[in-house]
Amino acid sequence: MKYWQSIRFLAALAFSGTVMLLSPLAIAAGDHWSLVPHFGLSVLGDQSADVVGADGIDDGKSSIAVDQGFTAGLSVRYDYADSPWISEFGWEYRSNDSRATTAGGLLLPSGNYASNTFYINGRYVLSSGSRLSTWVGGGVTWLQEVDLDSEDAAGERSFSDSGSVGYQAMVGVDYELSSRFYLTGEFRYSNQTGLDLSEEGGDGSVNGIDYQPVTLGLGVGYRF
Repeated sequence: MKYWQSIRFLAALAFSGTVMLLSPLAIAAGDHWSLVPHFGLSVLGDQSADVVGADGIDDGKSSIAVDQGFTAGLSVRYDYADSPWISEFGWEYRSNDSRATTAGGLLLPSGNYASNTFYINGRYVLSSGSRLSTWVGGGVTWLQEVDLDSEDAAGERSFSDSGSVGYQAMVGVDYELSSRFYLTGEFRYSNQTGLDLSEEGGDGSVNGIDYQPVTLGLGVGYRF
C-alpha cells in the first residue's frame, strides 16, 4: 500500500478545509464542517477468480475464502444551512484475512485482501429530533489500491490494481453529544466488480475478482 499518498491527500483536505473555514465568504450562517475519524467491521464474501501466468500457481479458477476484517479512516463532512443535505469526502483503509485454493489444489493458507479507498458521498437527513437523526446516503468510490496477498511455505504472491471506480450506499444515525461532538453509526455497502489484479514482480494476473464489502461502522464527529 502506498500510504504516503493517503497522507498527502489527507493533508490537502485539511489545508483546503482550513482555508475555507477562515474565509468569511465561504460559509453561510449555520453551515459547518466536521471531522470524523471512524472504524468498523468489514464483511467481504468469498471470491472466485481466474489466475493466469502466476508464479507457482496453476492456471484456472481459484477460490478465496475471506474472513471478517476491519476498516478505519477519516472523513470531512459539510452540513448545509437550512437543508437536509450533507456532503462528505474521505479516505479509508480496509483489511480482511484470506485463504486461497488454486485450480491445481494448492492451498495458500494465509493471506490478505485489502484496499486503500477515497470516496465522495451525499447524505440526506430523513428525520431529526433533539439529539437523534437518521439519514441515507450514497456516493462514488475510487480504489487508490486494492491488493490480494497469498502465502505458503514457498513465499508470498501479491496481486494488485489501482484506479478502479465504484459506488456505495449507506444508512445510519447520528447522536448529538454536545454542540461540538456527535456519534455517527452506519451500515454501508460498496460495490466494485470484475477487477483484474496484476502480479507484483511477475507476469501473472487474477482476473474477474469482485470487491463488495459490507461495513458496520462507528465514528465520532467534531464540528468546527
